[in-house]
Amino acid sequence: MRNTHKLMGWISGVMLLTALSHAQSNPGAAPTEAQSARYTSQAILFAQQIDALKLTGSPEHYKVYLVLRSQDVPVEQRKTLAIRILTGDYPKRVDPAVDGWGSLWYGALVALSHLHIDDASLLPFLEENLPKWERIANAYSEEELPEDLRPLKERIYPSPVYTRAVIARLKAVRAVPEVKSAEDLERRLDVMLKELGMTRQELKQLYDEYQDKLKRTRGIGIPKGSGLANAVVEEHCRTLFHYAKRGMDVMPAATSLSIEALAEGARLGKEASNLPQLIDAILKNPIYDHTRGRILVDEGIAAVPAIIQKLAWVREHPEEVAFSGMGVSVLLDVLASLIGKDALPYVEQFLSDDSKGERKWTRSYGRRTKTWIERGDVFGFNPFF
Repeated sequence: MRNTHKLMGWISGVMLLTALSHAQSNPGAAPTEAQSARYTSQAILFAQQIDALKLTGSPEHYKVYLVLRSQDVPVEQRKTLAIRILTGDYPKRVDPAVDGWGSLWYGALVALSHLHIDDASLLPFLEENLPKWERIANAYSEEELPEDLRPLKERIYPSPVYTRAVIARLKAVRAVPEVKSAEDLERRLDVMLKELGMTRQELKQLYDEYQDKLKRTRGIGIPKGSGLANAVVEEHCRTLFHYAKRGMDVMPAATSLSIEALAEGARLGKEASNLPQLIDAILKNPIYDHTRGRILVDEGIAAVPAIIQKLAWVREHPEEVAFSGMGVSVLLDVLASLIGKDALPYVEQFLSDDSKGERKWTRSYGRRTKTWIERGDVFGFNPFF
């Protein structure tokens, strides 16, 4: 029996190596389920340990974001966690110095928004809780709140403005439940704006004002109207992203307002529909691409074979990637976040001094990633896209 197990293990190993060899010889090949199955998903592990996380530093928060967004974790499990965060059931205490005054709460609502692109069932929950969240957000001290809300103020830092934008978008989903073209997406935007008492011209003007203030004052003194306009653009951007990822031509809807963020959301969606294309975009970016990294992490371990395949190609063609090497850093960090210690062999290949075409930046980023893996940490990618 023991010899039989060894033989089956040897056969499985040969089959896996054959599959990997085929993928490396065919850069456009899609990763197979067999290739992904050899890895253990970090997101699933953290989902099982979620209530044991200490949340005393950023890396622990990154683990929560991973669980909220990863396609490896069942949808209902992610929804339950997000609602626990929004209602203050998780975590039991929030440290504003670590959480960034609401980052976890905001990230949970963004995750729920992604899960409800075509599903308006979240509306009653948001509408019921919005008044409570508004009172907490607007209270400067516990004394300004009724007794039943005082403990909640210590556990959540809600964003009523963003909540209003999500509510408006979900009402648009209810009004336009089926999307067959970019015209239907335009209709959804019009419903959103009507719900918020805003015209298209006002949306553009207020959004531009928000971006200008963000650059000049780092967000200080931004009027509520501008903040709401920014939240509307973010929500519509997510819708465009999802439909572009499904293969729809959304560019007419993405460009009708001349807001670059909307066009970028559409482009990201198109890239996300093809993992090799998304990975190429990361490698060509001279800066650390938090947003594309986020999209790749969200795909879960299904993205791992394509990443490994591309990293092997990079070692043979280092001159083909952005000079800064930031794209390689993103891929190493994504891999570490997705599969933890299983990523070490692929990270360590960038640490050897005698590797072909090696550069100092690859060794530096590789050493950092290895340290994080050995600590059991994951990396933080943009939780707000």
